[in-house]
Amino acid sequence: MAQPRPLLVVIGAGSMGLCIARRLGSSHHILVGDYSPAALSEAKGSLDPAGHLITTKNIDVSSETSVASFAKTAAELGPIKTVILTAGVSSAANDTQLIYATNLTGTALVLDSFLPLMPPGSSLTIIASVAGHLLPPNPGLETHLATAPTASLITHHELDHDTDSSHAYGVSKLGCIVRAQYKAAEWGRKGVRINTVSPGAIETPMLGQVLRSEQGPFAQSMINNTPLGRTGTSDEIAGIVAFLAGPDTGFVTGADLVIDGGALSAHRWPGAVAGLKHKVLSSDGHE
Repeated sequence: MAQPRPLLVVIGAGSMGLCIARRLGSSHHILVGDYSPAALSEAKGSLDPAGHLITTKNIDVSSETSVASFAKTAAELGPIKTVILTAGVSSAANDTQLIYATNLTGTALVLDSFLPLMPPGSSLTIIASVAGHLLPPNPGLETHLATAPTASLITHHELDHDTDSSHAYGVSKLGCIVRAQYKAAEWGRKGVRINTVSPGAIETPMLGQVLRSEQGPFAQSMINNTPLGRTGTSDEIAGIVAFLAGPDTGFVTGADLVIDGGALSAHRWPGAVAGLKHKVLSSDGHE
């Protein structure tokens, strides 16, 4: 009897999620989850003709019941090899509670539901953001984000009355990073690796939304000061995710890889780029 294919789980069927599914999906059974039926239909239509074995299922990452049901389906489809969480809401949503529920609680619920089902040698990678690195140090908040029970994760005095969507987005992505680190320490003994990737400005529809929002000027300034002089691509993020999921990173867990063309370095050391005069290029090298 043929052995079932290893399962690749991709939560979030946006452009980045689909790019990752294509990059990692060969010889896997792919389970794609998203809140939007239209996005799931597009994922099916994109991956099926390319010869991928794909199952789609609706998931609301902010709902404990929905995430648990999705994880149960994953366990039934085959041995879980790789889980990638790309689902998220940008600061352009202008709804701090939605940002926290999706990015922060959603990440915690995925970790809670999937980690007990993952065998030794499997890995889970979360797409965070360079925004999580732009906040001033706050050890108390970081400890809460890393260790608080999921049910009380967004119950914190610094989050209760937050109306700044840019700040909420940064806090939610910081939460992704530190909670993954905490869980990596907890689950490492089981042989499960947990890492995060923090992209900078990546050419996706979400970036376009941010640039058109109130946060657009700050985002544009980060792009303008990116030392490599361009935005990144979903393919480049998919390559990093594939690296983290592959055999060359068997000793890597609890890591956060910043993939931003040097934007965070320039933000931290503005004097290094103060005299830099370059035209911002797209990923293909054109203005």
